[in-house]
Amino acid sequence: MKTLSALLSGLLFGLGLIISGMANPAKVQNFLDLLGTWDPSLAFVMGGAVLVTDSGFWLVEKQA
Repeated sequence: MKTLSALLSGLLFGLGLIISGMANPAKVQNFLDLLGTWDPSLAFVMGGAVLVTDSGFWLVEKQA
């Protein structure tokens, strides 16, 4: 069961990377190029990930 859970988590993570565009090296380079053609869209992806993670930690802490 632990292996299946890890597999599904990895697939979900990879799918999220593909959908968000983080698998596209040009998009990531544009995000890191602050003085050139900066692309802020990945900041929103990271912000969404922080919100999901924060809510997950909140649920775990509430159960403990």
